[in-house]
Amino acid sequence: MDAVITITEYKNHLQALGYAQATITGYRNGLELFARHLKEQNISDLRTVTKEVIATYQSQVMAEPIALESKALKLRPIKRLFEHLVETKKLLLNPTEGLVETSRKNRTIGPVLTVEEMKNLLSQPNLSFKAHLRNRAIMETLYSTGIRLDELLSLEVYHVDLKDQVMYIRKAKGKKQRVAPLGKHANRFLKEYLEKIRPWYGKKNPKERKLFLNHSGYPLTPEMVRGFIRTYRLSAGINKPVSPHTFRRTCATHLLQQGADIRYIQELLGHKDLRTTQTYTKVMPIEIKQTHEKTHPGVLEIQNPKPHNIRDENV
Repeated sequence: MDAVITITEYKNHLQALGYAQATITGYRNGLELFARHLKEQNISDLRTVTKEVIATYQSQVMAEPIALESKALKLRPIKRLFEHLVETKKLLLNPTEGLVETSRKNRTIGPVLTVEEMKNLLSQPNLSFKAHLRNRAIMETLYSTGIRLDELLSLEVYHVDLKDQVMYIRKAKGKKQRVAPLGKHANRFLKEYLEKIRPWYGKKNPKERKLFLNHSGYPLTPEMVRGFIRTYRLSAGINKPVSPHTFRRTCATHLLQQGADIRYIQELLGHKDLRTTQTYTKVMPIEIKQTHEKTHPGVLEIQNPKPHNIRDENV
């Protein structure tokens, strides 16, 4: 079983399964490093890879002066590759069995915003501009649903149900579809965006069905979203780094702080493994949709909302 050919086939397999591009890129990088290691060891057939070979490579990775999660990103693709080969009966024994990527108890999460910091960040867009109102709708959605950035940018217009205040996440990680409740704030700003902004942007590209568009009628890119979040972070005077994923962590953390059940948070975030959620949560018993409505700061009633006098801005 030629190592180079098999690894290439596995990378193509991930693409066919619809994995997020970021995941595919990470796996590709990890597998290419492993393939280079095998070549240095004069190993060309994956059937000759033993537990000792894997242990040696793991020791090299763990000795590198990089973060634990970065080490895990180098080991995880190898473990998944051999699991796949065993599942497809191309191998009888898995040499990575028992391989621990990193200890979850030692894994830390990135920065989380306080409720006040989040309120400050959300208040930064100038709602008299089209692009800023769209950006506010995006940030409210990120905070309310804990949606991943690639999931957000894959949303289409019909994935939003303003009447029932839910969002259908069809292109989720691992092809696991889910429904996320929208808080009142997120629902309100999405409604305003869909009624006043998107039709204006959509005139320039009427066949586009993606939910969030730029002023030319084309879907937003990850760089655009990261860019305006950084701008608002700076204007809000927040010193800690803030990315789209910060909204996801903050959503989960704020729900936890208000007494939400870890299993509700797991379902909201679309985590396959409860241990992933347990990285920054703990079990506390409460019901699902009622929990979101009662505990998420983004669902608080808006007092006397004022209509926005919207102007153009090409962002």
